[in-house]
Amino acid sequence: MSDSDDYPAGWLTQFRRGVGWGIGVLLMAVGLCALPSFAVWFTPGTETAPALSAVRAAALIALSGLHGGMVLNGSHTTLSPLLVTLLLGWLVATYGRRTESWSAFAGMVTGFTVAAGLIARWSGIGSTHAPALASMVAALLFALLIGGAARTAGQTWQRLSGRWHRVLRATGGVLACYVLAGALLAAAAVGSHLPDAIALQRHAAPGAAGLPVALLGVGAAPNAVLAAIGYLLGPGFQVGSHTSVSVVSVSHGTLPFFPLLAGLPSGAPATALGVVLVLALALLAGWVTLRFVGSGGSLVRRLTDCAAVAALSAVVLAVLSVLAGGGLGDGSLRAVGPVWWAVGLSCLLAVLFGSGSWLAVDVARGESVLTPLAAVHSFARAGTRRAREESGASSGSESGSASGSARNVS
Repeated sequence: MSDSDDYPAGWLTQFRRGVGWGIGVLLMAVGLCALPSFAVWFTPGTETAPALSAVRAAALIALSGLHGGMVLNGSHTTLSPLLVTLLLGWLVATYGRRTESWSAFAGMVTGFTVAAGLIARWSGIGSTHAPALASMVAALLFALLIGGAARTAGQTWQRLSGRWHRVLRATGGVLACYVLAGALLAAAAVGSHLPDAIALQRHAAPGAAGLPVALLGVGAAPNAVLAAIGYLLGPGFQVGSHTSVSVVSVSHGTLPFFPLLAGLPSGAPATALGVVLVLALALLAGWVTLRFVGSGGSLVRRLTDCAAVAALSAVVLAVLSVLAGGGLGDGSLRAVGPVWWAVGLSCLLAVLFGSGSWLAVDVARGESVLTPLAAVHSFARAGTRRAREESGASSGSESGSASGSARNVS
């Protein structure tokens, strides 16, 4: 048996391994982004630049998922396809969970950050580039938060009580309801305006030259889902300073030629249908919350659990709204997507309303909830039962001592 089998690797060796993992994670993301980039480059008549430009474009796409910003043809851009962010998050979480120690994790974060800065310096195409310092800061925060959460998730879950397990499962159920509903609404909106979307696609770039626009639309599909969630929660979303969509109002302005934008409503807002959808989803979220929280315990305890589910769901959707939004330059498109604080506040109120409504139904029916009178009665019965057990135990001990005294006398 060798010495390397007898002793584990030192912290410096583990750190160096982690640095290699961090660099490899970002290079893997660039390689995955290079697949559609090379598909565009190989399409006849769509690209005449060298093949290295396709790799640089893939690197810029990967760096945009870190949300460090990008300079696109001289204009600062913060909007990026959320699908790239989800891809990067999955890679960082997977390898962050596999690190053997915190030294290896620190090395992974360091390698990921340094690689982001070097790739940002190399990947510029003309006046389009990713700022190196901003990319490094974004990569550092991204790896620390996503990788650290993935590495500690298992231990944290084991330390939590069963009550918190139910709260977290309920939060996942609420988020699943809104994501599924948002995906269905976005697909229905684009599908109902499919001829307009095809016309916009052809206007942007006809034939095979439209492949980059189509791939960008696929990458921005999660952004459209978050915008639909903003609509289903009430506050809606905006596409620049002149176009906004919500349940109660719709304003129209000049829009870029992008196929996904064909799903925007063109007429007056369907307020009645929108309100029905908002209320129906709030009631569904409340029902899911109570299903996971359970029917046991007092009314105050269940209300507290529902409030925790509402707060956690609001925080998650607010963070996703930040990632799904952004700006394209300093002009009319400087604000695109849902407003994060409005989405979070609306989610908090919706889940509280839904769960509170179902709790009120349970109270009215006298099921699954301990009313204050029932709680007092249950407490009194528990006190009586405890007193009887104590009296029985004391009488048993007295009879045992009396029998022992009788034997001693005999």
